[in-house]
Amino acid sequence: MAGSIFASLGASAPTTHGVFTDSTFFSLDSQAGRPLALALVGRLSMSAAREALAGLQTLGAKFAEIGADLVVLLDIESPVIAEFAELVAPSARFVLSRRDVFDGWGFSNGAPRLVGLDRAGRIAFVSEVANSAACAALLAALATLPREAPHDDPMPAPVLAIPNIVSPELCGELIAHFEASAHSFGGMASVDASGQFAHKVDGGKKHRFDYVLGARDPFLNRVLAAIVTRCAPEIKHAFQVDIQHTDRILLARYDDSGGYFKRHRDNAAPSVAFRQFALTINLNDDYDGGAVMFPEYNDRRYRPRAGAGVVFSCSLLHEALPVTRGRRYCALTFLHDAAAQARWLAAGRQASA
Repeated sequence: MAGSIFASLGASAPTTHGVFTDSTFFSLDSQAGRPLALALVGRLSMSAAREALAGLQTLGAKFAEIGADLVVLLDIESPVIAEFAELVAPSARFVLSRRDVFDGWGFSNGAPRLVGLDRAGRIAFVSEVANSAACAALLAALATLPREAPHDDPMPAPVLAIPNIVSPELCGELIAHFEASAHSFGGMASVDASGQFAHKVDGGKKHRFDYVLGARDPFLNRVLAAIVTRCAPEIKHAFQVDIQHTDRILLARYDDSGGYFKRHRDNAAPSVAFRQFALTINLNDDYDGGAVMFPEYNDRRYRPRAGAGVVFSCSLLHEALPVTRGRRYCALTFLHDAAAQARWLAAGRQASA
């Protein structure tokens, strides 16, 4: 998949559908809810794909143990479908798809490909090498995917967790950029005694250091690209909102000497009422404490891995709990659609009238 957007960790898989060998329909929508180990075989001969499929067969029971399904994707015009089925059944199920499905994956039939998808159809592993070692690496990647423990919580918070928004390399670069830049003590949107919009600093409410990625900042476009490709489609999918605008984008640091942001809503002040969704991307995970929670719903703590993040409505009451060890670095912004942008511009005109 070299050069294909679908090779990127965290990207949504291309449209993939077909029929199982028992003629029942398969699609990634019907797969949602369970991780998937996918072998792209196309029209390859048995000999070309034998090592990859044999490796998957050997590990078939282990994929089942972690709740992952195993699918081999064959071109419906392949002349050796029956031979493949005999090789690894019943560990894997075979799906027959048309050529355009393989084109969507950037698959040119040069060699088998291995892909791991999480329960939401996002790419968690990809390999252009399909030997036994790659099969084991695929299993390991799916085994480490986050899993929800069974619970009977009647009011889960409507929070969207998104993995792999930014790469590990970009996380490190953003942390270094923050430390090399003139960051300052973070404030909050407020209104002064005369009713004018104001930026208020209150260490009792919020203890965080911030740095704004300005219009000429060399990292701004890279972070924006991650938001556009990783977050906007997920918000559209989950909430049916077309994100077209961001608020200012911050790099932030919570220290273990009192890094926290007590309970608040992100759109409560008139000056920020246009905000629709908040986005927090963790840039590191080598710290203790610092989780985000939503007390109106439950006591669950959200603590994404480095590069991952959470999206939630700005109207939800939430807090960033104190960091108890180390430093927590994150990238923060707010997202909204065209209608919200129009409301914000109208409010600005009224305030200046």
